[in-house]
Amino acid sequence: MKKEGYPKSVRIKREFEFRQTFLHGSKKRGESLILFRKKRSGEGGPKFGIKVGRGIRKAAQRNKIKRVIKEILRKNKERFGKDENVIVLYKSAPEEIDPQKLKEELERLME
Repeated sequence: MKKEGYPKSVRIKREFEFRQTFLHGSKKRGESLILFRKKRSGEGGPKFGIKVGRGIRKAAQRNKIKRVIKEILRKNKERFGKDENVIVLYKSAPEEIDPQKLKEELERLME
């Protein structure tokens, strides 16, 4: 059985890595998402980071958004380079979070 988790080895954990990707990476904007991509030195597969703004007041909603984005990234990690940092920034605060709409928007940004 294939292991399909979101281990620490594929996460961007340090603030420095986030800052470098935000400042020097390429940016694609969508309706509610912004995708940042930056090449990095080294191998080991792509690394992902997710930021959800505090404009979404309830932690449960923020966590749901993160879970949906993590799942989409996990299933599409082969679409990114082996030496790439990828950050997804969620900007808007809708009343209802539609996972299908998030998936479609993120897939458009990954092209």
